Amino acid sequence: MTETEKITKQRDLVAAAFNAIESKSMNLAMNAEDNEKKLADAFGELLDFIQTTDTKLNKALSELEESK
Repeated sequence: MTETEKITKQRDLVAAAFNAIESKSMNLAMNAEDNEKKLADAFGELLDFIQTTDTKLNKALSELEESK
């Protein structure tokens, strides 16, 4: 894999993670509406989702780095 291909793959992975987090946050916000309890639950769920996504992204980036 060339350096350009690797950078492109890294960019694609980061963009996919960002898009997944953005989509999840919008869905949670719409479902929670103005209910404080639902908003708090949605925020906690979003934090868990971000952590999971970050872990998956870091794993994929590490695998990409090791495949040199």
